[in-house]
Amino acid sequence: MKRRAFLALAGGLAVAPGSVLAAKKTNSSPKPDPKATKKPVAKPNAKTAAAGKPSAKAGLRAPAGNPRGAASGPVSGHVGGMRPAALPLPRQQSWRHYDLVVKVGAPDNTQPLRAWIPLPQENEWQRVEDMDWQGNYAKAGLRRDGDSGLLTFFAEWPAGSRAPAAELRLRLGTRQRLFDITRRGTSTESEDVLNLNLAPAGPWPQDVIADLADRVTGRIREPMPQALAIYDWVVDHGLSCNGVPESVQKSLCAQNDGGAGLAGVFVALCRATGIPARRVSGQRIGPSRQSASLGASGDVSAAQHWRAEFHAPFYGWIPVDPADAVLAQRRDGDSGSLRKRLFGFWEMNWAAYFSGDGVRLPLGPGESLSVVDRPLLGQVERDGSVRLINRQANISLEAHPSEN
Repeated sequence: MKRRAFLALAGGLAVAPGSVLAAKKTNSSPKPDPKATKKPVAKPNAKTAAAGKPSAKAGLRAPAGNPRGAASGPVSGHVGGMRPAALPLPRQQSWRHYDLVVKVGAPDNTQPLRAWIPLPQENEWQRVEDMDWQGNYAKAGLRRDGDSGLLTFFAEWPAGSRAPAAELRLRLGTRQRLFDITRRGTSTESEDVLNLNLAPAGPWPQDVIADLADRVTGRIREPMPQALAIYDWVVDHGLSCNGVPESVQKSLCAQNDGGAGLAGVFVALCRATGIPARRVSGQRIGPSRQSASLGASGDVSAAQHWRAEFHAPFYGWIPVDPADAVLAQRRDGDSGSLRKRLFGFWEMNWAAYFSGDGVRLPLGPGESLSVVDRPLLGQVERDGSVRLINRQANISLEAHPSEN
């Protein structure tokens, strides 16, 4: 399925047998969000932030955002009576290409089975260029979670299926995401999205997070240097684990969670300071040109990785990667140059799935899942509920750079 057909299906959310989907092409596309022109209202900190409900398309792309203040009230978006120009388009980088093969299998089943394979977001720095699937499922197609925007390949097998299996092949194009402080402007972001990304985040006590955020940022009042102070603190204490509140220490010092803890603490501290921020789940898919420890190729089944981004006035969403900054210093003895670069830079040997605090899998378990960064398999119980059974699944991910 070529890119045009993929975008049509992703917009139309068609679900049908794979052979039908591969041939079907529509011109449907998401309508513009009428809330996108609203000006966000700044929140003083995470304790008073109200989480607004996002539109159905809120998480589909990583957008550039509307100006807002951190702790000093709303920002009008005007300087000296002049309206800043719209945010400039990012400098065009050459595209890298990767081939991914995802396989999901399970033993013979007595109950109906469902599988969800997360698909990369469509945005300025990554795109699905080709995709095909095959298997012995009864139904397969694309489904999207309306709140998080996560798009998944969905397959279903009836009770009594022999050796259920599905295979997804896709070609992904990526290019570097680099923040440039000289590229100042303004753009729109919905109030719902910014409010959602100001809500208290994580499993940590919010009074601990609020006190810690005050201590880290001190007298700094501008959101950009506040975010940098938080980033430096997270990286420093991710390396040493000294002087960290006990309730936060486990997340900062975790070494086998794909960076979810470090990214989560960064986001929680930003939100407590009044800066919209969000974790972004993803998958390493190729070797790194920055550091030997920051890449993966071949079997990438265990190479999931979480990053983060925060929103700053006149700049929109800015990428950061505190977990890789820690990893490069811990394993490669990086002197700090890469650490500095990873504030505002994502090397795109990585595919982003979704950004947000949780996902509800379409036709999946009723509860929201805080982490979806790999294929999932679920069994439909007799009462109609769905129970995830990944321990019984045979799941593999292969990724290789492609010259085509």
